[in-house]
Order: sequence, then structure tokens, then C-alpha cells
Amino acid sequence: MAQFCISFPPPSYKELFERLKGIKPDFSKWKGLISSIGIPIPIYLDISQYSNEVSQMIQYWQSRLSVNTLMAMIRPMASLLGQSLADLLPKIPLLNISILELMEMDANVLRQRVKDTLKQHGQAFLDALSAFLPLPIYFGLSIPSFEINAIIKAVYNFSGAGLIELVKGLIDQVLSKLKINAVLTLPKLPSLKELQAMIMQTVKAKIEAVTGAVAEAFANEFEAVKQAIQALKMDINAVFEMIRFPPLPAVKFPSPFYPDFSCLALELREAMQMYLQAMMMAVTEQIVNFVKAVLSILNIQFPSVCIDIPDKEDIPDNPNGT
Repeated sequence: MAQFCISFPPPSYKELFERLKGIKPDFSKWKGLISSIGIPIPIYLDISQYSNEVSQMIQYWQSRLSVNTLMAMIRPMASLLGQSLADLLPKIPLLNISILELMEMDANVLRQRVKDTLKQHGQAFLDALSAFLPLPIYFGLSIPSFEINAIIKAVYNFSGAGLIELVKGLIDQVLSKLKINAVLTLPKLPSLKELQAMIMQTVKAKIEAVTGAVAEAFANEFEAVKQAIQALKMDINAVFEMIRFPPLPAVKFPSPFYPDFSCLALELREAMQMYLQAMMMAVTEQIVNFVKAVLSILNIQFPSVCIDIPDKEDIPDNPNGT
């Protein structure tokens, strides 16, 4: 049994995927993942594809680390300020649960809750998460189990973004209370709409630079990326490497995106959700660095999130050396 532990700053998705992509998940032995990273087991009820499942595991792993890290800062600051944690934490739209309840909920129970809420509220539920859930979820595809998984990840991203706003406000209050002359300035997180627009604008500009002719505007980001692949011989990674929201970092994905299958509609949505998650992790890292440097008096213990993986001989060296 090999154990991988990550903490802030965590390895990137690309680094983790490169280290784990060769394993063949046996989720019947990985029940601990439900509690450690909040991933439903099995990930998909009606299909199994190893590299995609490893990808999902990494995304949930990084997401849980982000939420745990933000909560590790929020709890002592709320206590210092005499504020109720339950009152501070936002509710998840239409699921009617708090982030605390979300983190404590069994992942398989959450999946069923999401399915029931989607059945009950339909498009209204999707629209409530549309800041983190690209719609339509897949262009030209209908894969219910994949769609439910994308919705769950949007719920986690919704939670992470809300916690970033909350921790920033609490830090400002704590600095004032402790009379510490410091200011935390964070870069603005790009919205999903800004990411969609940036994809279309960047690909259009690249085509014009290569061809020397004015290109027509794209109807959506899927058509833009499809054209980049067909006309410019780019892949998903090459497209997203061009997407920048300074001062936030560039994001690199594996190339090819998945080593053993290709589906542009799926890869694009995965890349978009991972991109937003990467931006939130970059901002969270800045918060962590500020708190360690300026608010060390709080003695915050920053968490690691570990996963145990069977068949040690199939696992590369631990990226964090634990």
C-alpha cells in the first residue's frame, strides 16, 4: 500500500497525472477515497476507463485539499472574531446544504442528492451552478453519469470560490483586530464566461496570425477549439497554454490529454473545469503564503490530504516524498 500526500502548494494536475496515469484503479479496494477526497466510488456507475478515472481522482484530490486548506484558515479566524462558522458558510444552491455538510457527506450520498436535485429542478439547478458548470455540459454528447460527475465538480468549485471570498474578508477583519499593518491583495479570479470568451478570442487571433486573413467569430468555445485542432494542428494543451489571465499562472495539461482515448467534447469540458480549479488553487496558495508570513500568530496548521493506493509496485515515487 503506497501513500501519496499533497499540501499547498500541491503538484499540478499535469504532474500528478504523469505520475499516476499508468495505474489501473481497483476502486473496490479504494473505499477510503470516499472519505479522504470525497469522490463517489465507483466514479461512473455504468462505465470504466482507467485514465479518465485517474483524472477524476486527481481533480477531487486537489479540490478537497483546497477546501480543507481554506477551512483550516477560516475556523481559527472566525473563532478569534467571535463569529459563528455555521452562519458564515454559504449554502449550495438548491441542494440546501452548507459547505460543512458537503464536506461531511458521504460522496455516494452526495451523488444521489445531486441526481435527485437535477431530476426535481432540471435546468434551474444547472443554471444555479453555471458560474462553474459550462452549459451545455457536452457539445453533441449525452452521457448522464459523466454529466452528474461534472455537476459534482461544479459544486466543489462553487464551494472553493465562496471560501476564498470568505477567507479574504476574515483576514481583513483579523488584521484590523490585531492592528497589523498589512494588506492582502489577490488577483481577480476569471469567470467561466471570461474563460469561454478568452478561448474564442485567442484561437481567432492565432488563426489570423497564421493565415494573415480575418477570421469569423466563433459561435462557442467548442467550435473554436475544434478549429484550432483542425486548422492549426493544436491540441487541448496547446490551446490552454495560450490562455492567460495575468498575474495568474499559465496552466499546462498532459499532451495528449488522455493517453488512450480522445473525445474533444469531453476533453474540453474537463480542461475548462480544471482550468478554473487551477486558478483557485493559485489564489489559495497566495492566501496561504500571506497567512504564514503575516498571521503566524494564529498558529494555523495547514493540512495534507493523503490517499492510499494498493499495488505499490505500480506506483511511481511520491511527489511530496511522504
